[in-house]
Amino acid sequence: MSGEEARSSRKERQEDKTDPGASRHGNFMNYYQFHPAEERVRQLPRGVWRSAHPDRKYVGLDVGCNAGDLTFVLHDFLEKALSADQSKEISLLGVDLDPILIERARERNPRPDRIIFECLDFLTEDCNRFLNEHLARFEKSRFDVVFCFSVTMWIHLNHGDEGLVKFLRKACSVAEMIVIEPQVWKCYRNASRRLRRSKAEDFPLLKTLKYTGDPVEHIERILREFCNFRRVMVTKNNEWKRRLLIYART
Repeated sequence: MSGEEARSSRKERQEDKTDPGASRHGNFMNYYQFHPAEERVRQLPRGVWRSAHPDRKYVGLDVGCNAGDLTFVLHDFLEKALSADQSKEISLLGVDLDPILIERARERNPRPDRIIFECLDFLTEDCNRFLNEHLARFEKSRFDVVFCFSVTMWIHLNHGDEGLVKFLRKACSVAEMIVIEPQVWKCYRNASRRLRRSKAEDFPLLKTLKYTGDPVEHIERILREFCNFRRVMVTKNNEWKRRLLIYART
């Protein structure tokens, strides 16, 4: 982690210090104290996590991995879910744009031989190059699964409708299967209110969004029409009223 990256991350936290719930990118330091990783995994089904290449490692990507708590639990889940069908090693890559969170994830990583973390902005060319090089090490062109837990709202707020489409198309382009946990529209309003309460600038693109109302409806349409993915299943709401959308390449 460079000194400049760390200073930039700390500056954002200072900007939002008057409201601990305020954030511009969702990079909360203690996120999993309020949204336990185990609750997410309880929503995941069994029997759908098959690899396109049974003779190779099962390779996953966790976008917006925060401090790694969910990444660790996802690795354990996939090991158990795949063991009944195929004896296979699981390799997970977690990426997040916050260098402080990535540093924390690396320090706490219980399986550095199978879980790695990189500080990357998913929408950048640098990330494209890294993902391609990472996949090449496993002789794969796509991840067996890409997880996007509670990241779509932050992409949408910071990059607009076009940015949301770009994000989903990119995630699907490197995925055989994708799991998305969208925030509900109420979360958008709360994120905006908390920024304003902290005396920070509101999200400039919020008022320009046309994909308003139920984000699940818009995301499912994008997955079908722009990404050519099919629905595998949509779970029931979890404790904080969010569903998991599970889609796969057609």
